[in-house]
Amino acid sequence: MRIDVIDSWVGFDALRENWDAVYNADPHAQHFLSWVWLRAYLKRRGRWFVLALKEKAEGSPYVAFFPLRVVTQQDKKTGRFFDELIMAGNFAADYTGFITRPDYENNSVEGFCAFIMQQRWTHLKLDYLCGPPSRRDAMIRALQGPLVKFRDSTPKSLNDINNCVCPVVTLPTNFDDYLNEAMSSQTRQKLRRFLRKLDANDDLRITFATAETIDRDMKILFDLWRIKWAPYKGEERIETLISATREMLMDCFRDGTLDVPVLWHGDRPLGALANIIDRQKRSILFYITGRDESWTTPSPGFLLHGHCIRRAIGMGFRTYDFLRGNEPYKYMFGPQDRPITCTLFKTRSGENLQDKLHPFSIAFVYRQALQFYKKGEKAKAEIAFRQVLESVPNHSGAEFGLANLMFEKGEFHIAEQAYLAISRSVSDPLPALLRLGETRLAQRDYQGAVSAFQDVTRRAPFHHEALYKCGIALTAAERRNEAAAVFATLQNYHSDDAVNIQYAEKARSALARLTLSMAAAPMLHDPVTLAGRESAPDSQWMPSKRLH
Repeated sequence: MRIDVIDSWVGFDALRENWDAVYNADPHAQHFLSWVWLRAYLKRRGRWFVLALKEKAEGSPYVAFFPLRVVTQQDKKTGRFFDELIMAGNFAADYTGFITRPDYENNSVEGFCAFIMQQRWTHLKLDYLCGPPSRRDAMIRALQGPLVKFRDSTPKSLNDINNCVCPVVTLPTNFDDYLNEAMSSQTRQKLRRFLRKLDANDDLRITFATAETIDRDMKILFDLWRIKWAPYKGEERIETLISATREMLMDCFRDGTLDVPVLWHGDRPLGALANIIDRQKRSILFYITGRDESWTTPSPGFLLHGHCIRRAIGMGFRTYDFLRGNEPYKYMFGPQDRPITCTLFKTRSGENLQDKLHPFSIAFVYRQALQFYKKGEKAKAEIAFRQVLESVPNHSGAEFGLANLMFEKGEFHIAEQAYLAISRSVSDPLPALLRLGETRLAQRDYQGAVSAFQDVTRRAPFHHEALYKCGIALTAAERRNEAAAVFATLQNYHSDDAVNIQYAEKARSALARLTLSMAAAPMLHDPVTLAGRESAPDSQWMPSKRLH
């Protein structure tokens, strides 16, 4: 048994044929685990990866796929970051999990769980896992133990709605058979009456979105949905939800897997649905609806669903899936419940397994550390830099950031050693050498500072900042003639860069002061005074906040 990690688009695209074969073979696979849906959804997401399992030798096809994502959170109490493994389709998919050939079900669970236990994470969230109960039970047995505990994480119901129930209508080959077998006599008579009215009444019609009408139809759908739900969800949240849902549905439309039927009375839209089309499993998945709450008869939602079920039967589809939520109106159409589950696995220590960041989160935490540093949140930055170094001890960016923080805390010896080590290990040592010189200046090791700044100018002869600070160090080391020569050279360098121009001006001022002091008085030992600053050193004496 072998598991490959697929985390590039080249690799994912190459899986298409193999993925489709496994998807079609798995009787529990749902559209949100299809290659086409994941390809569109994940292109807008970061840090995704697919576990691809094969049982035989190199070159044989994969028999199971488990798409996942890494999400990184920060503990508010400790400031440390921790990682969560979540289902790849979370926040949009009503079904998640893995797909497998039926004859490899047990091996897939065993292989995937063994691999996951070798990863670095604090939480594993199996939200809305589809498949038989035995699949979830097997994963619990494989994952729980001395390091990991679990609990049911089914979300709290709103208005007694259970979102771990998916009502699904099994469609016969004939619409009359459906009406007779699935509906009560009263509901059947009402739907027939409404459909006859729809078929015979020019004022009452249903259209399906085309490339020319999709923007209009989506606006109708979300305008109607907003009116109903904004009072419950809040204006800001409602717009975020609409934006994310519209984006996902438009991806489906571009892939040819979305229907948007709109019910009209004349030019007035009464309601709209967004139905995702799974042609591989021959299923229609009802995703979202909006309707005019002021219109009573015929009920827009009832008529739209009835029409779409009739149409689906005519097109040979096998199921009409109402997806998550056991709202009472769905049971008018004769569905059977399909249960799904939510399970949270958590490390008993409250830290990542192996006590290190997941490899996919290291760059993220490093960027967070940089942001903290720039915002002046130095304590948070230090925690983040140290976490990166716990996972990647030779991460030069984190080493440099931590050295800067040590300098600013007055721990000059630690900072000096760090800058020196960095300068010897990176391809571009100039930033570290420059900071090394500044650290030695702060410790009044003027000869050492000169050596560091000269190391910079040997590699980059026109480095204005290094030249200026070398002149300051030479002055403090009582090497006045050498300092004057450096300042004289620097003041004559021409540049269009504003920072370089500033250092040339500082050199001109420092040279004038140095010349005056050499002529009028004994050597002044304070480089700050010679540089023309009468107060404490300003930010140029601190390590640059541009972390490399």
